Amino acid sequence: MTLGSVIAMAAGLQAGAATADQAGSTVSVYMSSANLDSTLVRGPELAFGGSVASVGERIDVDASVTGQTLTAGFGVAMTESSAYLLRNQLPASVREDVIRALFSPTEGIGLSFLRIPIGASDYVVGDLATPDDQPPGGADPELRDFSIERDLRDTVPAVREALAANPAMTVMANPWTPPAWMKTDDSLVTTTGPFGHLKPEYYDAFARYLVKFVQAYRDQGIDIDYLGVQNEPMTPLALVVGIPESYLDPIQEGILVRDHLSPALTAAGLSTGVLAYDDGFVRSEVYVPAVMSIARAQTAGIAYHCYLTDPASIDIQRRAYPEMTQLVTECSSKLSNVEPQQMMIRSLRAGANGIQLWNAVLDQHNGPKMGNGCRGIIGDFAGQDCIAPVTVNADTHDYTFTSDYWALAHFSKFIHPGAKQIASTSPSTCPTTPVSGSRCGLEAVAFENPDHGRVLVVTAHDGADHTFTLTESGRRATYTLPAGATATLVWQPVS
Repeated sequence: MTLGSVIAMAAGLQAGAATADQAGSTVSVYMSSANLDSTLVRGPELAFGGSVASVGERIDVDASVTGQTLTAGFGVAMTESSAYLLRNQLPASVREDVIRALFSPTEGIGLSFLRIPIGASDYVVGDLATPDDQPPGGADPELRDFSIERDLRDTVPAVREALAANPAMTVMANPWTPPAWMKTDDSLVTTTGPFGHLKPEYYDAFARYLVKFVQAYRDQGIDIDYLGVQNEPMTPLALVVGIPESYLDPIQEGILVRDHLSPALTAAGLSTGVLAYDDGFVRSEVYVPAVMSIARAQTAGIAYHCYLTDPASIDIQRRAYPEMTQLVTECSSKLSNVEPQQMMIRSLRAGANGIQLWNAVLDQHNGPKMGNGCRGIIGDFAGQDCIAPVTVNADTHDYTFTSDYWALAHFSKFIHPGAKQIASTSPSTCPTTPVSGSRCGLEAVAFENPDHGRVLVVTAHDGADHTFTLTESGRRATYTLPAGATATLVWQPVS
């Protein structure tokens, strides 16, 4: 699909909303098929009234019972790989098309949550680097050599373009590793598991390093709303090697945040919120309480990754720490053992305030990346490379949208920042486990937008069509969702 098609789609959505607002007795439906032969196609409107018979499964919506507010929305990461492809492998006019298709609320799908790696991640172009590298055995505790010069090549310009398309973007940043000279193994790529970690004597320097990154981006016109301290701090325990990483135990994370990072942010006059954890669900139930026992007052939110674990953990942490923002900050198709639509529905039902997938853009080989990069390891997705919402062909200098783009579209195009989750029944509730959870029946989540419009997203992946009846305030509408499809239903409340 071209950008022109996306713009036409956006115009159709706006027209559909106006029609529903005028009639008040219809439901608009936008559906994407499992094989993507149809993508966000608007079907015939559904009659919505008391005379409609109840058929099949039921999804009952009650807007008088509300949950969390969607503060960050939906988004992606602007990795170095994504920025490089946008800036170097597409003509300027085509790049602008892609940026608008991703981030513009009127001409695209309105993604509103962006992640920026601090230094090298596993999706890089060329040698690994951080903003303050030193020769082996060297050190720079005063951070005299700190520079974001490498980011100025592609990442900063790409982020600026995304912000121009959607100035209301929520932006977060986090490191995969401290500079090597701050670590016990003097290496960006830790191969010693938990023995490769930040040295305590450099906690203060690392805190100032993170603050300097926020300041440097602010000087480029990019405000960072949230700051993480360590991407996947528990991954080294699994002895995963070959990518930038560093171990950080929860007690040390709490001390780092309370005694070093929070004071450094305050001294710099920054209001950037600190995110704890930034690792998989379930493990959070051990890690997060330890951090909160030390740094709860200095922490703004909890960040999660979706891989091979159950988003129900969000609800556990939300109940324990109701003042915390709950954000899913990374989820890749394939390595996640469920479809992104399922993960988003389950995470939202558990209380997520924002959700991101991983790379915004990858090439036709699902890179550039280090080694194998992100890849499925079990079940239906074993051995499959992780994908991005947009694939850029570095040979033809053109692009295509993937299933991830359309999965995000079903949420981001319709559920806007400031929306509140409203109570809804979900006919199927399959737990997400490392070996199961994707072949689930009808799943659903509902939101009320700031303009009071209602949105219901439904999907099913058990290989069957699902006929269901939507009910709200005595009104009913029926719809049949094709096997493997995702649909967004939009309607207005009774005036």
